[in-house]
Amino acid sequence: MPRLVDHDERRRAIIETTWRIIAEQGIENTSMRDIARECGYAAPGVLAHYFANKNELLLASYRLICDRTNERIAASAAGRRGIAALRSLCLEIIPADPLTAVEARVAVAFWQRAQTDAGLRDVGRDALAHWHASMLGFLAEAQVDGECGALDDTDAAAQELLNVMMGLHITSMLDPDTMTGSRQRHLIERALGRLAA
Repeated sequence: MPRLVDHDERRRAIIETTWRIIAEQGIENTSMRDIARECGYAAPGVLAHYFANKNELLLASYRLICDRTNERIAASAAGRRGIAALRSLCLEIIPADPLTAVEARVAVAFWQRAQTDAGLRDVGRDALAHWHASMLGFLAEAQVDGECGALDDTDAAAQELLNVMMGLHITSMLDPDTMTGSRQRHLIERALGRLAA
């Protein structure tokens, strides 16, 4: 009896292999042939059953990174509100552990390509908008609960924190010895402390 193929699982495996290669080599140095070989396929044509071309695979890869980040945020923030929920969100986005560090290296590569790829830009913009909306909700809870005073510009406070997190993606990639996971967490705690002050 022929073995059943789980196509969703195979797609995820291809995407995760793509992440790893991009993290090691960069997007421009990653070919469909490289990805196929790492997946154990003799020829890149096998990938066409799942992705029409490299751009489609890259788009799916970036979307899955964002989706998995959102899943981790939802799990980590479950049952929390206000500053505690905001902290959970931040700690899942910043590249402070091995998994998020790999995702960040890949995301930064996507950001560069997104300058000329509207599809990638849309995925990134949607992720930022989703995180921003969540942050606004958590900040509203924090104010209601008395965890922080009335903010004169809640939107700016959320944008500032969001840009700190995006900046940590860059600085941790450029100077990982200085911008360690513990340093990143410390900076997030300082930013949250300013909100609560």
